[in-house]
Amino acid sequence: MGTLVSGLVLLAVAFFLRLGAATVRPEGAAGRPVAGGLRIASYVAILAGVVMVLMSMFVVVDAGRVGVRHAFGFVDPKPLMPGVRFVTPWSSVERYTTREEQYPFTGDQVEEIAALSKEQMGMTVDVGVRWQIDPQQSAHIYTEIGNEDQIHSAVRNAIRKGVRDALVQYSINDISKRTQIARTMEELVDSALVTQPRAGGPPFRIATVTAFFLRDLQPPAQVVQAINNKIAQEQQVETERHRVELARLQADQQRLLNTTLTPEALTRQYLEVLRDMKTGNNLVILVPTQGGIPILNIGDLRRNLRQQ
Repeated sequence: MGTLVSGLVLLAVAFFLRLGAATVRPEGAAGRPVAGGLRIASYVAILAGVVMVLMSMFVVVDAGRVGVRHAFGFVDPKPLMPGVRFVTPWSSVERYTTREEQYPFTGDQVEEIAALSKEQMGMTVDVGVRWQIDPQQSAHIYTEIGNEDQIHSAVRNAIRKGVRDALVQYSINDISKRTQIARTMEELVDSALVTQPRAGGPPFRIATVTAFFLRDLQPPAQVVQAINNKIAQEQQVETERHRVELARLQADQQRLLNTTLTPEALTRQYLEVLRDMKTGNNLVILVPTQGGIPILNIGDLRRNLRQQ
């Protein structure tokens, strides 16, 4: 609308310049240049004013954006899609991006959200969200929310609300269920982006969640310490259980040896060894007796026989 006002001002200036040129008396050498200069200036002002008035009747909406036309309290419900659009010259156009945006916003690396678990224990959550507005809802967004900064504020509040409402449904023992927790958070954040118009009418959606990432979920420090202690105790119990199991297996093996190594079994194994020694050059023989199993050295026995 500022362009239209500027154009009208130039046209008014051109009118007064023409009026001034008409009032200057052309008689004499001094009057003619003044009148001519005023006429030329009026022509320039008329041309510039007409151009600015025409420019105020057309707006350019860039790709990836949508425009909302409004004037004197009236908001056009039909969005202005990308391209060159004709509007009434007294209208203003609010533009929004329709591209996918992300949270945390530009310049915010991490935003830790304080939330409570089902046991009302404080936890810290770090999430990443990608979201996008619906161009068809841009008129409602302008009427109920405002400009893009106000949209970002509304989206941030919806994300915080959805994360807190989701986490309070889970116990501190459910921290390992990250996928399930993230899915619940995404659903509640997306639901929080639907708002009810203050003037009445059906609810409309501020934005739609296109992707949700649960980047970090930190319980209180005392809970972390308790979990670490529990894990250490479980590992110690597992080590003791393994030691007991190993001792039991060794005892079972010894018991099995005591029951299977009977005199008959030993004699059978001794005979098998003797049969194998027939084809070998072994000079040592184990001879079982009632007093034990002495060693019979065949080499020494042969030398003693030769000396006799």
